[in-house]
Amino acid sequence: MSLFKTKSFYGYCLFFLLLLACSNEQKSNSKITVFKPNYKKTLDSIVPKLMAEYLAPAVGVGIIEDGKIAFVKVYGDNEKGHKAPENTIFNIASITKPVVTAAILELVAHDDWELDEPLFHYWTDPDVADDAYAKLITTRHCLSHTTGFKNWRWDEEDGKLKFNFKPGTKFQYSGEGMEYLRHAVESKFKMGLEKIVDSLVFKPLKMKDAKMGWLADKDTARFAKWYDTRGNLHPINYKIKKINAADDMLLTVNDLLLFGNAIMHKKVVDGVLYDEMIKPQSAINDKLNQGLGWVVYDKLSNGEYIINHDGGDPGVVTTLILFPKNKNGIVIFVNSDNGASITNNINKAIITNGIEVIEGLHWNTKIPDVIKISDSILKKYVGTYKTNRDFSIRLHIENHSLYSDSDVFPKVKLYPMAKDEFYPLPFELYFKFVEENNKMKLQFLSSNKTVQLEGEKQ
Repeated sequence: MSLFKTKSFYGYCLFFLLLLACSNEQKSNSKITVFKPNYKKTLDSIVPKLMAEYLAPAVGVGIIEDGKIAFVKVYGDNEKGHKAPENTIFNIASITKPVVTAAILELVAHDDWELDEPLFHYWTDPDVADDAYAKLITTRHCLSHTTGFKNWRWDEEDGKLKFNFKPGTKFQYSGEGMEYLRHAVESKFKMGLEKIVDSLVFKPLKMKDAKMGWLADKDTARFAKWYDTRGNLHPINYKIKKINAADDMLLTVNDLLLFGNAIMHKKVVDGVLYDEMIKPQSAINDKLNQGLGWVVYDKLSNGEYIINHDGGDPGVVTTLILFPKNKNGIVIFVNSDNGASITNNINKAIITNGIEVIEGLHWNTKIPDVIKISDSILKKYVGTYKTNRDFSIRLHIENHSLYSDSDVFPKVKLYPMAKDEFYPLPFELYFKFVEENNKMKLQFLSSNKTVQLEGEKQ
């Protein structure tokens, strides 16, 4: 090969590689479209239908698009008979945790607090004072759900807080961990956590209606009261008297959008601490990780990653999903026990890869394909099933689909994956029907298809 041809050949290769590099750079910097076109019209069409289907009085939806708040709307009634204003105040339940996390990380950023300092320097819960593990627990453990505590101490047989494993060794979701951290922080700073969150998060981000604790009387008319699976007002005292680092923060859709947008723009947590916040700190399952205060999912096919937190209390279902690379996000609040079906159907309808998002956050496997089932087969399953845990589940047909509801289990649509096996979209839970001795039985199977609960048709 001549020198000229050699130079030409390598010159061509270099030119090709430069083109490829530019192409890859453009691809990596290309805009990721999170929301489908005309999503606002879609929301106006589907949300009222979902509210009627799942007996939910109010649904609040907020969208962040390209780093800006693009949509805020509250549908329905915050209390039956009272139209919900756009600034309806919702209890956001466990989404309280990432908001509190932001305040704690701001303390760390100001060198007023340390992620890995043992909390016993400031406070120890009396229930674990004699346990050596109490000397190990740190802020990182509390924010990454690796304290070793169950969600709440009342989940223990004796109702007392205890370590189930050595702090820092594995994931176990725990509101108690957040409350443990609150006590330590309040002990050091000699002030309530609500004042710290207000000064470091609410006020700087202009979250004007955000509050830890109960509302002023003038604001109670805007509060979204809580409704059960049958659409009835929960007979509970909804006035929140205690401050809780894990639950019960009150705010509007717009307030949480301001918070989510500030997180993505790194206005409230930045630099090394932002990296720590979204870094996997503990494994929730094979594909989902826990960061500091946030669930982190980084396996979307479009190259985006998600930071997320959901909330659920009696009559409350909430979700906050952020796509930080291109600064997009969605907030959904529902004041009903049946809210999970609504939030997931909204995400499925308006997020471009909605099914993939739902799979990533709520399923360990792929969501099964739906098959067609005749009404004659569905009718075999209709009825009331008495479970082996002393509650009943009712199955009925609406619009050629099978639905389940009960006093303790939310109303869900059951999608057929086989003639005798169904699943609800919000949860990786399988309903399997087995006919034995002319009696129809219902089995509830977990993600690995083991039986968790059984019922017999009455």
